[in-house]
Amino acid sequence: MAHTIMKSLALTLSVGALGALALDKKPLRTEVVLAHFAEDLGWVSQFIGKANTDIKIYSKAAELPHIAGVQAMPLPNVGRESHTFLHHIAHNYDKLADWTVFSQAVAPSWGYLIGGSANGHLSDKVSFED
Repeated sequence: MAHTIMKSLALTLSVGALGALALDKKPLRTEVVLAHFAEDLGWVSQFIGKANTDIKIYSKAAELPHIAGVQAMPLPNVGRESHTFLHHIAHNYDKLADWTVFSQAVAPSWGYLIGGSANGHLSDKVSFED
């Protein structure tokens, strides 16, 4: 019995927290946190209702976006997206999702095109779904 417990503990420690969750077969919860100002949010609809995935939009726009199935909250228009992401972490520290995806609210795409709203923020061979 003690050998089995030690073996289980060693396995849990060796695979880490996510491995332990996988061993327990608990579904991992994912939260997508978007930093919004004036971006078109039409692309978000394809992710609404995905299993174990929540979408939270922090908006610094004058008017709060309304998308069914998505939580949107206003933030003062100070700082940049890093301010938004730090706000989320600080205010949700004890209840962060297993996986949190932080992103600007522009539709995900590849590349950097010298500033502006047409910029992408994904690397080669990576999709937002990854």
